Amino acid sequence: MTEKEKLGNELRKLRENTPSTEYENVHISQQELADKNNGLTKHFIGTIERGEANPTLEKLIFHLKALNLKKFKILNLEIDIDKFIEENSKKR
Repeated sequence: MTEKEKLGNELRKLRENTPSTEYENVHISQQELADKNNGLTKHFIGTIERGEANPTLEKLIFHLKALNLKKFKILNLEIDIDKFIEENSKKR
């Protein structure tokens, strides 16, 4: 298994553990996730989950935000997702 596939598997597991807001007793779909996220398409989410894409930090954070996560750890750093998004929206 490649490192990109490891990341994709983890993101898929997170998505499959996130309840859908559209359907009862079902996890969020790739399409629903894309609909909640300005920067991602269903196709891109699929390529990430299959380990074919290499998301930027910004795309990864928007992906995690759509999964309703508040913080995540990477490289022993804890990233505050809302703060990251706020800081980056000011730069645009």
